[in-house]
Amino acid sequence: MAEPGIDNLLALTDSKYRLTVVTAKRAQQLLRYDFKNTVLSNDEIPRMRTLEGEKPDPNAVTWAMQELQTRRLQIGENLMAEDRLTKLLDQMYPREVIEPSD
Repeated sequence: MAEPGIDNLLALTDSKYRLTVVTAKRAQQLLRYDFKNTVLSNDEIPRMRTLEGEKPDPNAVTWAMQELQTRRLQIGENLMAEDRLTKLLDQMYPREVIEPSD
């Protein structure tokens, strides 16, 4: 995680391990819901420069770390259970189900 501002992120947790786990879980959530569940505004979305111009960065870990830096996500104890959160997110951001063709 060679990212500018890593000290700011480490200050949010009690260990590098917890920061790694929180970042990885949030990145998985972002990927699962195609980044629709982000807390970032349009001007905060990580960008990358390509030959075609500037585009949103496809790296979910970068997005997760950017979200953590905004301090809009809560880290710690007494949070909603992960399975309950997943059910809520599935309702908010339904994924397309492709029916198998016969």
